[in-house]
Amino acid sequence: MKSVLKAFIASLLLIGVLGGNLTLHAQASKTLTIFAASSLTDAFNELATAFKASNPDVDVQFSFGSSSTLATQLQEGAPADIFASANSKQMQVAVDAKRIAGKPSTFAKNRLILIVPVENPAKITGLKDLANAGVKLVIAADKVPVRDYTNTMLDRLVKLPAYGQAYKDAVLKNVVSEEANVRQVSLKVSLGEADAGIVYRSDVTPDIADKVVAFPIPDALNTLATYPIAVTNDSANADLAKTFIDLVLSDAGQDILVKWNFISVRIPELPATISLPTDGKLHLDGQVLNPLALSVDDLKANYAPQTVSVEYLNGENPVKANYTGVLLRDLLDSAQVNLNADVKNDKLSTFIVATGADGYQAVIAWGEIDADFGNQAILVAYESDGKPLAEAEGAFRLVVPTDGHGGRYVSQLVSLEVRDAPHVAK
Repeated sequence: MKSVLKAFIASLLLIGVLGGNLTLHAQASKTLTIFAASSLTDAFNELATAFKASNPDVDVQFSFGSSSTLATQLQEGAPADIFASANSKQMQVAVDAKRIAGKPSTFAKNRLILIVPVENPAKITGLKDLANAGVKLVIAADKVPVRDYTNTMLDRLVKLPAYGQAYKDAVLKNVVSEEANVRQVSLKVSLGEADAGIVYRSDVTPDIADKVVAFPIPDALNTLATYPIAVTNDSANADLAKTFIDLVLSDAGQDILVKWNFISVRIPELPATISLPTDGKLHLDGQVLNPLALSVDDLKANYAPQTVSVEYLNGENPVKANYTGVLLRDLLDSAQVNLNADVKNDKLSTFIVATGADGYQAVIAWGEIDADFGNQAILVAYESDGKPLAEAEGAFRLVVPTDGHGGRYVSQLVSLEVRDAPHVAK
């Protein structure tokens, strides 16, 4: 009888210990709730797997959707630990609603592409065909970040003589559906429910890659999307949320994002010297995401022409001329300068080194050409007084209309290298 009683007591003790352990485990287990733009679905699921490998007791739950919808939900008090938006505008909505703790960090960038079903029933070959009668175009709804970027692209096309306002009007007339998020756009196209759609490069995922054909959007027209991330103001797991964000910003996290066709926010160090091109083209390089090598024909075909009348002194000699070419800032937009979105006015510490074939160099500060600051119409010219540049000037010449002397009128221009000011020592 005593042995039976001892066994019974031991069983009760064992149940108590196990129950206590289960209670402790339940208490230790935490849930991290992440609101994220739908274009991040695949990359963030992989990031969650990597996160859980180091944090096995954390349950990561996602709410994927349009950044505008998620921002509104946060504004209305929806509980979350992290918000990852597809643009700064919707992050600012959450900031203004006092739902964000600290300063958001930009963690990825993205580009727009045009996609069509693999059968391509509308015989689309590029942006121009989106204005053809009868094309069924699907795009995102107003306030969805990808729609904002799409609108910016259309506004740039309006400025080109080959497109114009009539093109934009015809494209918008062909819109048959406006979707709540970008993944719904890519899904409709992959199912053949539309002839074309505008999405991010990261939206051509493995599950639809064989169902669509992607056409790149010319860099001069494309818009670089920036993605900010932040911890919410009332996160119950703020330390864990910060740990997840640290992973996203780490080299390992950035590699995962690149794997899913996002652009890393890492800014690599540049060499101390500039190499002179010898292929007869103008090279735009340095701190850019999309290095360019351009011929005169490239400039004429892909950029809006500009003509400026200038007067300057070449030594003691006065010069008057009408130069035609492309705005320097249009070329920089096309090269997609890799600015640090988290540094206030980072562009104002950015400069462009213009180099001639003979090694002659001059520097242009970004602030001189930026529309919010100097707004100067500095030109990369390919014609003078309606004719190709003289042989001594080369195929390209830098033209700075506000300069009284011609020192920065770099002849035989072969290189435009984007650089950043030296960092402040810490």
